[in-house]
Amino acid sequence: MSLPPHSGYPYGAASFGAGPTPAPKGRKGPLILLLSGSALCVVAVVLTMVFIASSARAINDLKPIEADGADTAQLDSSVVYGLYGNGGSQCTVTAADGTEVEVISPTSYVEVNERRLFGMVAPAASGDYTITCSTSFPGYDVWFGPLVDGGDIGRMVAGVFVVVGMFIVGLPLAVGGAIWLAVRHSHNRRLHQAPPAAGAGAYPGI
Repeated sequence: MSLPPHSGYPYGAASFGAGPTPAPKGRKGPLILLLSGSALCVVAVVLTMVFIASSARAINDLKPIEADGADTAQLDSSVVYGLYGNGGSQCTVTAADGTEVEVISPTSYVEVNERRLFGMVAPAASGDYTITCSTSFPGYDVWFGPLVDGGDIGRMVAGVFVVVGMFIVGLPLAVGGAIWLAVRHSHNRRLHQAPPAAGAGAYPGI
């Protein structure tokens, strides 16, 4: 008895081999995430340094003057000045020609270095002025310099919130991008090291 003609190998060609090798994934997405977060963190650090420097400069511009007596200072007409004390002080400001400059009382409570703003001076002309103060309590002092008012303090506080917000957003983005990039790199390295898939015409064990 004769057998029917052989119609081909009993296994389909599709059953051999592992199929096409997946292509490596790009790094564009992780890099964008990492660079965006890093940029936000760098800007936040720069702003922090600027705020610290400006705050220190504003505070360092305040100088102690005679709390019970007279002092002279050269004032600029383009600058508003502030008088700060820790209680019970009153001051007058007089130009070189004897003209008295109004000492304006602040409308809000402002404290710098534990000293309260109690007077503001806006000279009409630049030049030398005499500042005469009297203080009710012995040992209390008076400081004088460019005005640091509620607006300046408000801007400093707002700047702090902006910096904190940038860190809150930027740091997770940078960390997430770095993790994503590491995972993507590991995935692509495994693909590169994997042996090539068997061709469609290859037979196992041959």
